[in-house]
Amino acid sequence: MQEILDKHYKNFADDYDRFLLYSPEFVRKLTEKMVAMLALNADADTLVDLGGGTGMYSIDILRQVPLKNEVLCVDAYQEMLDQIPANSRLRPVCLDAIGFSLEPRDYNKVLIKEAIHHVKERENLFRNLFAKLPAGGRLLLVHVPPELDYPIFQSALEKAKTWHADPDELESQLSRAGFRVERDSLVHRHHLRKDHYFEQIRSRFMSVLHHFSDAEMDAGLLEMEAMHGDREILAFRDHFDFILGVKD
Repeated sequence: MQEILDKHYKNFADDYDRFLLYSPEFVRKLTEKMVAMLALNADADTLVDLGGGTGMYSIDILRQVPLKNEVLCVDAYQEMLDQIPANSRLRPVCLDAIGFSLEPRDYNKVLIKEAIHHVKERENLFRNLFAKLPAGGRLLLVHVPPELDYPIFQSALEKAKTWHADPDELESQLSRAGFRVERDSLVHRHHLRKDHYFEQIRSRFMSVLHHFSDAEMDAGLLEMEAMHGDREILAFRDHFDFILGVKD
């Protein structure tokens, strides 16, 4: 896993927002739900964006809730953190999730957006965060499930089933760590230009695509061309699980 993650985030940092932003409306749809489920309080809360990368979601959260305390944007890759705008009111912290969870820091809200499947020791992470959070603290996982509804080649869809974390397992792990768990979901329907989406795939914009060789990627793109060759716009569903852990 680590070799794949290193290859993905070190090489992709410069293009991350260009391919993953999709649109301001897409980001806002997700961040509005994040703000609500985290129950963010501008005066009292300290938010950690764990695995926050370029800060894309934290920056939009701050547009809605002007937190007085700096957001800690934590990522294992300095290349990702280097993309955070200087005036963003985010404090970059270069640590992996487990390392950060052992740090003597004070915070009461934690967001993990599409990064939890990259953490092998999830049970340890959840226990550490539960111990660090005060009563009323919240940990929110925003996660794409293993079953994807993306217009990509079949072997990538199959690989995602074992690469992405099972939401039921995440819920159980949070419960065992001591959290009270709530679940919700959100579906966004994308309408993307086919040429742009194919460029995303060629760039391996999802970490799961780094499992495939150049030859396998070429074959996958030919498969996609055969499926979607007559379309200029690709329409598909993007499903996100919102899994909240509350420390009562």
